[in-house]
Amino acid sequence: MGQYGNQPDFGTTVLKLTDIGLNESFPPSAIYVGATDDNNGELEVQPVGNAPGDTVVIHGISNGTFLPIVVTKIISKTGIDTDTILLYR
Repeated sequence: MGQYGNQPDFGTTVLKLTDIGLNESFPPSAIYVGATDDNNGELEVQPVGNAPGDTVVIHGISNGTFLPIVVTKIISKTGIDTDTILLYR
């Protein structure tokens, strides 16, 4: 994440989950979800500050959602198109 002047942090690098794959490690990143089934997606993620294996499940994710949680792995997904999950930092 970069910071410029008095602006808040914003992403300067974006990865696609399709280029990495589920349950694969990647640099600490926040998440954007573009499309879900019925605006009710679910992700299981590994937050940066949690011990390995101490994952979190995020429920009720709708289309076009930025998730302000920094993670290093997406373990699983339900009701979300993989090609619309972006990882930004």
